[in-house]
Amino acid sequence: MSKKEKQEWMSFTENDQKYMICKHCQSEYVTVGDKAVSVSCSTCTLNRCLSLKPIDDFFAKKTKKTGRPAGWHWMAEFVDKDGTVFHKGKEQPDLKGTLKPTKVKPPKKKKKLTEDEKLQRDLRNWKKRLKQKKKK
Repeated sequence: MSKKEKQEWMSFTENDQKYMICKHCQSEYVTVGDKAVSVSCSTCTLNRCLSLKPIDDFFAKKTKKTGRPAGWHWMAEFVDKDGTVFHKGKEQPDLKGTLKPTKVKPPKKKKKLTEDEKLQRDLRNWKKRLKQKKKK
């Protein structure tokens, strides 16, 4: 078969709509136009795309974490693990390696209150406000 001669894949017409078999897996029929010569199903198209680039690359994070804690650039002084010194988020290259790394304490986790505990908390707050109103 020459390159110019196209192979016609198995097809049929139903309700004025042409269906053609996938040229790769040859198991799934796909809706096509009247002039279509061959077709690839969605599964084969996806498999061919993933063979070029893994699926993990499509959903990879765009920004990589630096390992610094949240709000480090607001601290008056922050020393990174590698010894880089920052004052209010601005790097101080002349001070690199002169100070010990900053120790950051993780934030305390708050206990989730039940409905009864929330009601009691609100009642205590309401009583405090009443006392303050009476004093005025």
